[in-house]
Amino acid sequence: MKQILLLILIAVFFYSCGNKKNTTSSSGNNTNDFARGFQISKAREVTKLTVYNPWEKAQNVKVEYFLINKNREIPDSLQSKNTIQTPVERIICLSTSHLGFIGVLGENQSVVGVSGAGYVSGEEIQERIAAGKVVDVGYGQNLNYEMILNQHPDLVMLYGVGGEVTSLVKKLEELGIPAIMNAEYLEETPLGKAEWIKFAGALYEKENEATQFFNRIKKDYLSLKEKVKEKENKPKVLVGSPYKDSWWIPGGNSYMANLIKDAGGDYIGKNNSSHESYVISFENALAYGNEADVWINMGLLSSKKEIVAADQRFESFKVLKEGRVFNNNNKMGKKGGNDFWESGTVYPNLILRDLISVFYPGTIEDEMIYYREVK
Repeated sequence: MKQILLLILIAVFFYSCGNKKNTTSSSGNNTNDFARGFQISKAREVTKLTVYNPWEKAQNVKVEYFLINKNREIPDSLQSKNTIQTPVERIICLSTSHLGFIGVLGENQSVVGVSGAGYVSGEEIQERIAAGKVVDVGYGQNLNYEMILNQHPDLVMLYGVGGEVTSLVKKLEELGIPAIMNAEYLEETPLGKAEWIKFAGALYEKENEATQFFNRIKKDYLSLKEKVKEKENKPKVLVGSPYKDSWWIPGGNSYMANLIKDAGGDYIGKNNSSHESYVISFENALAYGNEADVWINMGLLSSKKEIVAADQRFESFKVLKEGRVFNNNNKMGKKGGNDFWESGTVYPNLILRDLISVFYPGTIEDEMIYYREVK
């Protein structure tokens, strides 16, 4: 009778909150401060994670996951659902940004597989890779499913650039491997991305620790943002560099555009309303380069000499000759992984601190962590 009553309560609760996003209730729904891509709700022993539109250009897509402690029996009503037993003890991550969340939670020992070991920045995971405790399971269409199976993961955490990710999820399900989509990279704000620590925290039954960590990051970030809010003569900022003859710059509502805005910069590409990157011509880039006061995030280019060698036309960039040029590659892993995209995901306050130093020299006394001047 008790089991039946519990199932009824769970069913009623999840039915009542299933179509609400980022709302609160006495039943246990959370309200995210900034993240728009997920929601956590609870009903007694069951935690529901809902992920919204987990790939680019997805519309009205909602994926639900039900988290149940390993010591409890999965209710019959959830047997056909996406169930994950927690706390997760063995996980495979297909994005290095996921490792940033796991590291903050003190759960690096749970990582048994990654996609692209050479891109990992964190020393502890690098050491586990070197010791054979973490394997590289491949990338994209070349995932090694046999290797994934051999690691006996409780969970594979993945992300989707397009809807084809659903075929990957289906393949893992056929192999009996639970998978979960993490869509933090689609968040439009730095604090929105960082708030996915709560999503990761639920998988390890560390919701309180995750919330406390995020609140500290949020407080520092907002305090720094306030410091430059009233600055006048905001520096004009150019982002990126050509890649295979295409120059991609962030959309005006993207993570990077909002980060620049919060740091007191005037992002040159702000008038494009997209939250995704888009291509500009070199002619437009040249105009931007002559307008900009600051140039940041030029990929693998590490010196002004390398920049000019990559394309002779850069010699005419006014910002290269007279402006400030900084790259976000100051914190690199031994094999070339950029920690900006790993730990930087959960420490946007430190990135913001760096950018304020770039835009307004002398405002911040601390040494930069993720950025360095290109000379």
